[in-house]
Amino acid sequence: MKTSRLKLVDPAVKCRVGSSGRKPNTEYRKREYLTQDELAKLFAALKANRHGHRDHMIALVTFLHGLRVSELIDLRWDDLDWRKGTIQIRRLKGSIDGVHYMERDEANGLKRLQREQDPKSRYIFTSERGQAFTRFAINKMIATAGRNAKISFPVHPHCLRHTTGTVQANGGMDAWRLQKLMGHASMANTTKYVAMSPEPLKDAWRGKR
Repeated sequence: MKTSRLKLVDPAVKCRVGSSGRKPNTEYRKREYLTQDELAKLFAALKANRHGHRDHMIALVTFLHGLRVSELIDLRWDDLDWRKGTIQIRRLKGSIDGVHYMERDEANGLKRLQREQDPKSRYIFTSERGQAFTRFAINKMIATAGRNAKISFPVHPHCLRHTTGTVQANGGMDAWRLQKLMGHASMANTTKYVAMSPEPLKDAWRGKR
């Protein structure tokens, strides 16, 4: 009769299973936003693409309006009011929709994009086949541009949204206006940008000592 090589396991000892899921963001990148210099390098890398104007406009519009990828790819030409110079933003994830003013370079760039779009589409940002972009395609485009720009950590489209909040908070935008810009339903989501900025403390001691 053969002797069994199996051993009894103490029920008090629990098995530890290593997680094979996604690691925390801090394991992939040192911060979630881009500096002004990194943003300029990213824009330059996108302009160097085969469809440089379109790709640059994708990043510019995302940055200026603090868009999530799903909100970006859902933009349609009828969301633009050329006379008023505004763009309708339809937010996701329980956030608040809004109407934003377009910047001059943004409006001019979108007008050029509309003229050159072929085939024509109801969607603003489309592939060569005239189809609306997918989340995967936008993610890949921005990640590739980040590498080409030699940014020291992996870049994803949501970095642009975080950059929007960071730049505006550092520039002194108050929390209420920043909440409207970002479409946050809760002020708690907005205050994280304000909390990271030293701007509210600027000149705090002026005239007090």
